[in-house]
Amino acid sequence: MKTIDYQKGELVTLYCLVGNLLLSILKGLVGYFSGSKAMLADAFHSGSDVLATSVVYVCIKIAKKPADDCHMYGHGKIEPLAAALVGLMMAFTAGLIVRSIIQALLAQEFVTPSLLALFVAIVSIAVKEYMFRVTHLAGQALNSEAIKANAWDHRADAYSSIGTFVGILGSIMGAHLQLGWLKYADPLAGIIIALLIAKMAAQILIQAARGLMDASPEQEKVEEIKAITEEIDGVQAVSWIKGRYLGQQIMVDMAVEVNAEMTVEEGHNIATSIKQQVMDTVKEVGDVLVHVNPYRFTP
Repeated sequence: MKTIDYQKGELVTLYCLVGNLLLSILKGLVGYFSGSKAMLADAFHSGSDVLATSVVYVCIKIAKKPADDCHMYGHGKIEPLAAALVGLMMAFTAGLIVRSIIQALLAQEFVTPSLLALFVAIVSIAVKEYMFRVTHLAGQALNSEAIKANAWDHRADAYSSIGTFVGILGSIMGAHLQLGWLKYADPLAGIIIALLIAKMAAQILIQAARGLMDASPEQEKVEEIKAITEEIDGVQAVSWIKGRYLGQQIMVDMAVEVNAEMTVEEGHNIATSIKQQVMDTVKEVGDVLVHVNPYRFTP
């Protein structure tokens, strides 16, 4: 099986963990003292990011372990599990945000946020968007389900900070212009943030479920592998190809037909060539098991 260098993903995740911790503390304090429900909702989300990023960091540590007697195919299955945990944390956070805002609305607790809250929202947007881009690039490079899920969690936080900015700005403008209806802008922004978080959580959970249930690779990928195999000298036909994701890698099983008069060694050499060519050409493929059958020409 291919070995994967997780070092870049590990470093990016660690930096984002520290960044999320600092952001959650900053937004929590500003939200509490300024009275902004949207900022508090945003702080909750950043707090969930700390937990999610911690989970991803631990899972990367596990995923990079080599295969052993208890895990002969490696530890890549931890990837979709980590992504699922990130999705569940995001969904739970969305529920907590909605509950706290509804309670505040029922109690008619409206406070005009300060300009400091507005400034922190801008800082959060910039920082979280940067985190998304760096983490997403690392996730794409490694094809890591867990790191990509964590990246989208950062993007969700960036969106929530945009909603926070709009909500806080609306509440401040409402207070200065004496427009009473704008007092609902801040809590409304908090609810919109929660819905966005819930939507991204659902997308992450669906993708994670595919990995946990050994979902097959895309048909285009299977056709690419088949085309590569058919070009190998000695392959008369491809009987079937199966594939499943194990973490970020695709495990491929296939059966090919070769000349029935070939020796076992010749058939083995063809199988070795197929495995090497497929793994060299398709970066997502981690291993290939080739079953060799005799070719029977039927007119």
